[in-house]
Amino acid sequence: MTEKLKIIQWYTGEIARHQIRVIADCPSMELVGAYVHHDEKNALDAGEIAGIEPLGVRATNDMEQILALDADCVLYNPPTERYDEIIPILRSGKNVISIIAGWNPKKRSCYPEIVRACEAGQSSLYGTGLNPGLSYELALLGSSICTDVESIYIKTCEPQATLSEVFLQMFGFGKTEEELSSGPRGAYGIFARSLHEITDLLCEELGLAHDGTSFSYELEPATRDYEDKIIVRKGTMAGLLLEASTTQAGVPVATIELRFLLGVEYVREAWLAEGPKLGWIEVDVRGTPGSRLTHEIYADDHLIGTWSTGTKAINAIPFVCEAKPGLLSPLDLPLGRMLKLRG
Repeated sequence: MTEKLKIIQWYTGEIARHQIRVIADCPSMELVGAYVHHDEKNALDAGEIAGIEPLGVRATNDMEQILALDADCVLYNPPTERYDEIIPILRSGKNVISIIAGWNPKKRSCYPEIVRACEAGQSSLYGTGLNPGLSYELALLGSSICTDVESIYIKTCEPQATLSEVFLQMFGFGKTEEELSSGPRGAYGIFARSLHEITDLLCEELGLAHDGTSFSYELEPATRDYEDKIIVRKGTMAGLLLEASTTQAGVPVATIELRFLLGVEYVREAWLAEGPKLGWIEVDVRGTPGSRLTHEIYADDHLIGTWSTGTKAINAIPFVCEAKPGLLSPLDLPLGRMLKLRG
C-alpha cells in the first residue's frame, strides 16, 4: 500500500476548513497538523474547526511545535503574504503550496533566503489559487496555439458572493472617498506586487521583452444600499478595479485586471461594460493567431471561492511533492487535473 502524503494546514479560515474536510476524505492523504492564528482555536481538534468529526489532530499556535512535525506538504492560507513564515517551513523540509504568495518572488529582497531554504530543506514553493492563480495558467494554455505572442490581457470579475467579510473590510468596501484616502488604499499595494509577479512570470515563460511595470486602481460608488456581509451605503465604495501590467518601453505587454464588486445591482452597468464578456475570467492572448479563452465557475454561491480555490491547491499536492526542489511555476508541473480525492 502506498504511504499517505502527510499534510499540514497552515491557518484555518473558510478555504482551509474546506481543505481539511477534503483531506479527511482522501485515501491518499493524511492531515497531521494545523497551525492557527486565533487563540480561541488553539488546541481544538482540526475536525471540530472544519465542522466534521474529530480527526485526532490538535491545532496549535506554536510555530516551533508545528515545524517539528514530519510532513510532506503545507497548505498555506494566510490573510496576507508572510514570507517570514514560508521560509522556515521550507527550511524544515516541507513543500509549501500557497494560495496568496509564492507565484514569482524573484524581485523580493527575501528571494535569496527562499532559495537557500529550498536547498536546505530540499523543498519546493508553489503559488496557486483561483483569482488570479487560474488566469495565468489559462494564458499559458492559450498561447500554445500561437506562433508568436505580442501581448496578454487578462480580465477577471468577482462578485461579493465569493468575497469574505474580511476582504471587503480590508479593501475599503463601504468607505467614503475621504475615509479611503486615509486608510484602505494602502492595501492595494499588496495586490500590485502579487499581480506584477504573475505578469512578470508570463513574460518570462513566453519570452516577451519587458523592462517595467504599471499599476492603477478605480473605485466605484454604490448605486443603492447593501446590507449583507457588511453595511454599504449608497455613494460609498461598492466596486474596486485593479490593473497591473508588465511593460516594455511603457507599453503593456502582460496585464491583469481584477474587478471586485458587491453585485451587479450595486454598480453602474457602464462600470461592468469593459469587464469579461462571458464568465468569470477572460484571457486574450494577442498574437498569431489570437487566442481568447473564457472561464466560468457555476455552483452554489458559497462554493465558488472557497471550494474552487482550496481544491485547486489540494490537487497540486502530489505533483509538488514529486517536483524538483525550488520555486515552481505551472510549467514545472504536469497539467493540473482532478485527482481521486474520495475513498
